[in-house]
Amino acid sequence: MPRIIVHKNGQTIEKDVLGNITLLEALRITGNFPPSPCNGKGTCGKCRVLVKRGIDFYTDQEKKILSIEEMRKGIHLSCMIRVNDDIEVTLPDTSGKASILTSAEITQISGIPTVTKEFYTLPAPSINDQLPDDKRLSQTAYGTANNSMNNKDSHYYNCADKSLPLEILQRLPDLIRNDGYQVTAIKVMDEITGVESGDTSSILYGIAVDIGTTTLAAYLYDINSKEMLSIASLLNPQSKYGADVISRIDYTFADRNKQKEMSSLIRSAINELIGELILSASIKHTDIYAVSLSGNTTMLHFALGIPARYIATAPFIPATLSSFLLKPDELNISINPSGRAIVLPSVSAYVGADTVAAVLSTGMHKKKDISLLVDIGTNGEIVLGNNSFLYSCSTAAGPAFEGANITCGTGGVEGAISEVLVTIDGTLRINTIGNRKAVGICGSGLLDAVSSMLDAGIIDETGRIETDDSLVSPELRNRIIEINNQPAFILLYGNETAAGDSIYITQKDIREVQNAKAAIAAGINILTVKSGIDINDVKHVYLAGGFGSFMRISSALRIGLIPEELSGKISAVGNASGAGAIRTMLSKDEYLTACEIAKRIQYIELSSEPSFVNSYTDNMFFGIES
Repeated sequence: MPRIIVHKNGQTIEKDVLGNITLLEALRITGNFPPSPCNGKGTCGKCRVLVKRGIDFYTDQEKKILSIEEMRKGIHLSCMIRVNDDIEVTLPDTSGKASILTSAEITQISGIPTVTKEFYTLPAPSINDQLPDDKRLSQTAYGTANNSMNNKDSHYYNCADKSLPLEILQRLPDLIRNDGYQVTAIKVMDEITGVESGDTSSILYGIAVDIGTTTLAAYLYDINSKEMLSIASLLNPQSKYGADVISRIDYTFADRNKQKEMSSLIRSAINELIGELILSASIKHTDIYAVSLSGNTTMLHFALGIPARYIATAPFIPATLSSFLLKPDELNISINPSGRAIVLPSVSAYVGADTVAAVLSTGMHKKKDISLLVDIGTNGEIVLGNNSFLYSCSTAAGPAFEGANITCGTGGVEGAISEVLVTIDGTLRINTIGNRKAVGICGSGLLDAVSSMLDAGIIDETGRIETDDSLVSPELRNRIIEINNQPAFILLYGNETAAGDSIYITQKDIREVQNAKAAIAAGINILTVKSGIDINDVKHVYLAGGFGSFMRISSALRIGLIPEELSGKISAVGNASGAGAIRTMLSKDEYLTACEIAKRIQYIELSSEPSFVNSYTDNMFFGIES
C-alpha cells in the first residue's frame, strides 16, 4: 500500500492508504481536508498542495489552472492526481479565524413561547377522590371538568380526555409524590411532554440555530424572560465536501453511509454549539428545552437524516417541506428529553426555511408597502411582496461571493481582503478582516474590486479587462498582467501578502461575478413581472445574510447586482434566518405564522420561465457611468 506523509502546522502525519485514490481522498483519510468547494471536480483550484516527492507530472486540468511558477514550485491540485506510490506533501497552515455573521435583529416578541413550563399543586387523592394520577395532572393542566370515580360514566373518561405519553406515565406516580403533589409540566404547543417534581418553572432555556451552507450560528435564550444570554458560531463542517449543496448531495448520492455522515456532521456541530453556549451561561444540557432549526431545504434534509438526492436534479423534488416538533433523541441532540426540536417549514427545493424565517423576522408579510428580500449566498433567494402577496425564486448565483471559484478567493476569514477602493490619484486602498496580512479576497472585497475596476476603466461594460494604455493612472495600468493566457489585475503584490504570492483578479473571475450578479438581477426582474409591479413600487429592500451585511451597497448598485432604482431603500438585516428561528422559539404564534408564510409564498421556478434567459443575458453587462 502507498504511504502518505503530510506536513502541516509544524507536525507530520504518516499513514498507509489504498492505491489509485486521489490525493484529496488520501488526505481526507489522514484527517486533513484541503479546501474543495467543487468537491474534487477539478474546477475550483482551491485544493492546492505542495508535493515534495511522489508525483513528477501534471495533468491537463492542472495545467489549465496552475501558473508556470506554481508548477515549478511543485504545487498540485490534490483532486487531480492519484496516489500509486509513496507521496510526501506539505499543506498550507490553517487559515485564520472565520468572521461569521451572528447579528440578528430582534423586535418585540409577544405571546406564549412554543415550549413552556407550568407549576401545579395537585389535589391529593383520598378515598373519596380516586382519580388516577394521569387524570389528576391533566385535569389541572388542561382545566377539564372533574371526573369523579363515583361518576356512573367514569369508565368512559379515558376515551374523551387527553392522554399522556407512555414515557411520562411510566415515571408519573413517583414524580407527583416526590414533592407532595407539587409538579411542573413541560408543554410544547400546549401538549404535555414531560413532568418534573417540585417547582422548576424558572429553569427554561432554548437555543435557536441557523444552519447555513457555510456557517452555523446559535443563540441561547432564557425563554421565560425572552432575554438573549449568549451567541456561538462555527463553520459548517460539511464544507470539506463542497462549497455548495449540489456538491454535497453528489457526495451522498449513491452511498447511504455518506448520507449518514452528512447528517452526523450537522448534528455534531449543533451539539458542539449547545455545549459552548451552556458553558458560557453556566447551565446544564438538561436546562435546554427547545432548539429551533432554520436552514435551506438541503441542510434540513441532512440534519433530519432524510435523503436529499432528488433535490439536485429536475424536477427538483424534496422529500418534505413540512415543519416538525421532534423529540431530541430523534436527532441525537443533547438537550432535555422532554424538550423539542422545532424545525421550520420550507417552500421548495431551493427556497428553504431560512427564507421563511427571514420573511418572518423582517415583517414584510404583514406590511402594506411592497418589500424585496434578497439573501445572496451560494444560491440567491429572493422574495417580493407584502401582506397581499409573496413571490419567491432561487437563482443559481454560484459561490463567487463566498470566495469559491475565484482564483484568489477565500471565505470571510482573518486576512481576507474585504474592502477595495480607488483613491483620487488612482491608487488602491485595501483593507482586510482583522487588519491582518492578506490571504485572499472574500465576497465583499471582490464586489468592491470589480466596482473599482469599472470606475477606473480597467474593465469595460462587457466585463473585458482592458489591456491598452487608456487607463486613468499609470500605477493601475502597471497592475495588469497575464496569467495562464488571460489578463489579470493585481490587487496586492507578493511582498504585501501573508503567503508571499500576489493576489489578483483574473478575467475568469470577472465572468464569475457577472454570472452571479446577472442571475440575481434577472431573478428580481422575473418576480416584478410575475407580480405585475414596477421596480419603483418597491419601498423596502432587505439584504439578509453575511454577504448582504458586509458588502458595500454602493458597489452592489454600481455593478448592477441590485437595480439602481432601489438606491436609498436598502438596509442590511443581519442574520434574518437566525432572527426568525429565535422568534418561532419564543412565541408559538410566530411559529404558526411561519407555517402560514411558507404556504403563502408562491415559488417561481426560473428554469421554466422563457424570459429568464433573455433577462439573464441582458444583466451580464455592466453599466458605465457617464
